[in-house]
Amino acid sequence: MRLKQSATDRAFTGFAYTFISLFTLFCLFPFLLMIIGSFTDEGELIAHGYTLFPQKLSLDAYKAVLQSDVLFNGYAVTVFITVAGALSALCISAMLGYSLANKRNVLQTPFLIFCYLPMLFSGGIIPFYIVVSQWLHLQNTVWVLILTMLCQPFLVFLLVSFFRTIPEELEEAARIDGANEMRVFFQIMIPISKPILASVGLFYALNYWNDWFMGLMFVDNEKLYPLQLILRRMVSNMEAAKNLIPAAAAIAVTPPTYGVRMATTALTIGPIVLLYPMLQKYFVKGLTVGAVKG
Repeated sequence: MRLKQSATDRAFTGFAYTFISLFTLFCLFPFLLMIIGSFTDEGELIAHGYTLFPQKLSLDAYKAVLQSDVLFNGYAVTVFITVAGALSALCISAMLGYSLANKRNVLQTPFLIFCYLPMLFSGGIIPFYIVVSQWLHLQNTVWVLILTMLCQPFLVFLLVSFFRTIPEELEEAARIDGANEMRVFFQIMIPISKPILASVGLFYALNYWNDWFMGLMFVDNEKLYPLQLILRRMVSNMEAAKNLIPAAAAIAVTPPTYGVRMATTALTIGPIVLLYPMLQKYFVKGLTVGAVKG
């Protein structure tokens, strides 16, 4: 019976690894096609489309992209809003989550309801636009790309669930020693909350890095365009890719518009993809901690 069970386990393990490997290749296929397409000659892309084994390679797309200030300016804007926005959002969400998880908070229930309702209802795009642009006067500023996504209720509730798993004896011991709420939060809660903070911080960083809708709705100044908005304009309008090439170069050569789209996409997703391996161990632990007790 034990040998039969062992053989079954081995068969299931082999099937699981095979299925996961095939699924991984299936997910990586578009990414590989994009990378190879960015190095493919424009004429071959037009004639034969995208392929994993192009006959003629070319660096014209990357030369065109790197000659322009548009991409570098978009990088500067996106890096700033990602770093500043993720850190600010993480700080505010952590403090709010700790307050909602603390039983000593007499307004815990009203605040929980206040945070939960936006997950179910919203005022709509038009009232949101009026509040941000006409009341707060944030239109055409870099802050509109940060403040409009500063706190997300779902991520706050992830932090609430984690803080509720921390033994209350830790807080009580600190208060007996004379620590106030701020000291308990920053010197006790924060150090032991690195897994969930890394997970939530990664979610916020991804949201800021991948966002283009706020820029489309509130930003008219091209110097404040984030990377994703630049990429969206290129995808929606092939002629916009020509703006990435200086006028002198545009006269001499035909802009590799298809290759520029692929090269810009590769350069856009590169940094955020490299961030995953650095936070992977915290990401998995942060999502599973507190799920099983005992």
